[in-house]
Amino acid sequence: MVEPQWRISRVWVEAGVGVILRVPALFLLEAWCRTNPLKAIQVNTFDVEIIVTVVYYLTVVLALVLATLPLRQLVWLYMYIVSGGLLLASFLLSQEVVEGERARQDVDGSAFWTALLEDREHAQRLVLHLVAQAVVAALIAYLIDMKDWTKFLLLVFALPVFSRITGLPVVVMHVLHNFATIFTLMIGLFYVFNNLGNMIDMFKEGISRVAASIRLLGILPVLMTFWHAALLPVQLLLFWLILFISQLYVYLYTEGHPILQEGWIVILLASIGECCSTPISLFALCVTITYSSYAILSITKLYLQGFEAFTNDNDNMRGWTEGFTMLLIAVQTDVLDLRPLQRAFLMSILLFIVVSSLIQSMYEIADPVLLALSASHNKSVFKHLRAVALCTFLWMFPLYMTYSICQYFDLDFWLMVIVSSCLLTSVQVVGSLVVYSLFVYDSIRSEPWENLDDIIYLARAVTRVLEFIVAVFVVLYGLKESLFGEWSWINSAILIVHCYFNVWQRLQSGWKSFLLRWEAVKKVEKMPEVSAEQLAQHDDVCAICYNEMRTARITPCNHIFHSLCLRKWLYVKESCPMCHRDISQQDVNLQRDDNADRNINAAVLVPAAAQGIVVPGDGDAHHANVEKVEGSECSSSVSSMDSGATTESDVVDHEEADTVEADRM
Repeated sequence: MVEPQWRISRVWVEAGVGVILRVPALFLLEAWCRTNPLKAIQVNTFDVEIIVTVVYYLTVVLALVLATLPLRQLVWLYMYIVSGGLLLASFLLSQEVVEGERARQDVDGSAFWTALLEDREHAQRLVLHLVAQAVVAALIAYLIDMKDWTKFLLLVFALPVFSRITGLPVVVMHVLHNFATIFTLMIGLFYVFNNLGNMIDMFKEGISRVAASIRLLGILPVLMTFWHAALLPVQLLLFWLILFISQLYVYLYTEGHPILQEGWIVILLASIGECCSTPISLFALCVTITYSSYAILSITKLYLQGFEAFTNDNDNMRGWTEGFTMLLIAVQTDVLDLRPLQRAFLMSILLFIVVSSLIQSMYEIADPVLLALSASHNKSVFKHLRAVALCTFLWMFPLYMTYSICQYFDLDFWLMVIVSSCLLTSVQVVGSLVVYSLFVYDSIRSEPWENLDDIIYLARAVTRVLEFIVAVFVVLYGLKESLFGEWSWINSAILIVHCYFNVWQRLQSGWKSFLLRWEAVKKVEKMPEVSAEQLAQHDDVCAICYNEMRTARITPCNHIFHSLCLRKWLYVKESCPMCHRDISQQDVNLQRDDNADRNINAAVLVPAAAQGIVVPGDGDAHHANVEKVEGSECSSSVSSMDSGATTESDVVDHEEADTVEADRM
């Protein structure tokens, strides 16, 4: 029988259950980091202080156990934890009955069972408590798989209710309740003591396996394996979302809270600030930002390219840049040491930086799609509108963010560095839209635009110059702050890093690109042009773009290409696209061969001219060789030219040199 496609895989179910069961470990660690037991609990004696300290550190052990136990053992552990919670519920239920009966006796003085039978409502209440104790005991027996007579010991908290029903006085109920409490504690301690050896053996076995794995593979692979196997990022995401929703609920449903008067943005920032007050919650916030960024970037790809974008998509690191950025800046600014209000305002700047990085990542996705639509002459208007609309948002929203943050904070060097990233993104997006417009204009032209490449280079150069100007402005502003304002080592270090990466490297890269382009242009201009007759005789397309050639250049290795195509090729590689020979080396070799031919001709023809001997067919050979050269410019391979032929001017020059030498003698 074929299984339905909508059936959830068992692996996914087990993974989901494992994540849900391990999230409480993070809450235990969060509570452990936030709590100081000696301040939270009033300690009067030394023994109580020891007990509180032991319980405090046992919380960490329990959290590590919950985080690292295999799923089967983890489920059994939760069974015992839930059973312990049910025993606590039985204790509280029994205590409530005892206190209720004591209060009732103080009011009406009834202590005999005959009075119970007369009060029907009271009797029903006691019977209901008795049934509740029986149900709780049955659930505990089912959870921990108790099948022998020992499961009846779980009814020990039913003794006080049973004694009252039988007409025993309330004092007896109180005694039986205390007995049930002590008896349950003793049974629990006995069970723990009886299985303590198994627990220690299992703990030692786990440590041995981890130690062996670390010795074999190293600590980093072991941590990465645990990171992926336990789905720790998903745990951190779920943990932080629950923490954030809980904090938001506290702010919204607390009457008279002063933060309610500040507006939604401040409430959200304060909630985020409260949910990153410990290293655990701060790291969880960074993971949450990573998943949020991943979702936004995936939606961006879906919006631009549809589901086809995810066919061969193996980019699993998408979004981690924003998460790491948040973590590094939060650690650098000591966000954990700030007060809640300060942390809330700092969170606005940190989130501004993260959103700036996210917009840059969105631009890196949209830019190749936008240029591909224009360069491939795609006719889908809807695809063009989607790409242009997204890019319009990507250059306008950073400007709005810059304007908004400058309204709340005074402009200083740090804020200038942060704002410059948004401005650079806007400049880059506008540059891409200009290039896109040029490609679209070229696609609607009836004839190819010969100068398109130069204009596109000019547009990109203007974009790079604007980026360079923004970077230089930031450096100058930083120098002004350092010289005339408050100087600090951190600002100086940031200024040096910014000056090196955003100014010097940009300048070096731009100059190198200009030189490469200039060299390519000079090399192409040195190559001879091909005439229309030679192109007709060649009768082939350009081997680079596969389009018809109306004008072309010929390389030293006698291959014909479009001048523009050849120039683009030489930007990247200084070799022939067909035979992959080094064009620059061929130019040098060809010049050396020409010089050698001239020297050989001089050595042969000068003595002959001195004796009045005329080399026959000299002019004819010269013209024949010229024709050969012109013909070879239209073919892909030709035979070697006759190196013994010279021109008439060479003969005359050598004759005059010989006459002068004879006069001297």
